[in-house]
Amino acid sequence: MSAPDLFSPFRLSVAAPAFNEAAGSEAVIANWQDYLSTQPNLATFEILVCNDGSADRTGRIIEEAARRLPNIRTLNNPRNMGIHATFERLYREASKDFVFLNSTDRQWETSILFEMLPLTGDFDIVIAARKNKHYGANRRLISWAFNALPTLLFGVKTYDAGAVKLVRREIIERFELVSRSPFSEAERLIRASRAGYRIGCYPVTVSDRQTGRARGARPRALAEAFKDVVRVWWDLRIRRAGRESSRGPSASGSPR
Repeated sequence: MSAPDLFSPFRLSVAAPAFNEAAGSEAVIANWQDYLSTQPNLATFEILVCNDGSADRTGRIIEEAARRLPNIRTLNNPRNMGIHATFERLYREASKDFVFLNSTDRQWETSILFEMLPLTGDFDIVIAARKNKHYGANRRLISWAFNALPTLLFGVKTYDAGAVKLVRREIIERFELVSRSPFSEAERLIRASRAGYRIGCYPVTVSDRQTGRARGARPRALAEAFKDVVRVWWDLRIRRAGRESSRGPSASGSPR
């Protein structure tokens, strides 16, 4: 977990899901490529875009962009797998030292990434927390609960777990998650914090969603997220306690 040398070039993966975003995905990808290729402190970078079984031309558009532009790799889910499965696939496919989980809906400007990079000297995960969420009252309450529960149940502040974030890749590789919904983003933060990794917050002003449609507040998604809260609590508080107690004292007679 040693801090990177901020004067050394970064090795970066930019990863983003895309679902029915044919209207803006090509321009967004081209913008990322243009912007990242002009940054002198990037030793190397890759752009990963996963088409999550879109019903429109999103898959074809991002594949055409990958043929024209360097450093871009496309993934295609055979059917719509949902945001959790798509995020996890992007995380698995990322190959560089840091992963910037972004979005193709233009809420976050790519330039914030380079405002966040210096913070990796102090933090292993940097969350681009939204100052302004373009939500109605119900969605705002859901978002508040999503971030309040980790503090109440696990003592870990997740800031804005559903926001884009810059993550050290070793964290992604280290932890096996039990969540099956987007609560996995909070679970990864919880496990990382409990293991001693440092989580920082970089508040940003975001734009309203320009393409696609948010799906995180559907009743089924909320039910799965609630189940995941219980799964994570059980795994960390009950199963872990049971495993540790079953080990018994070490050979020296002191607890492990």
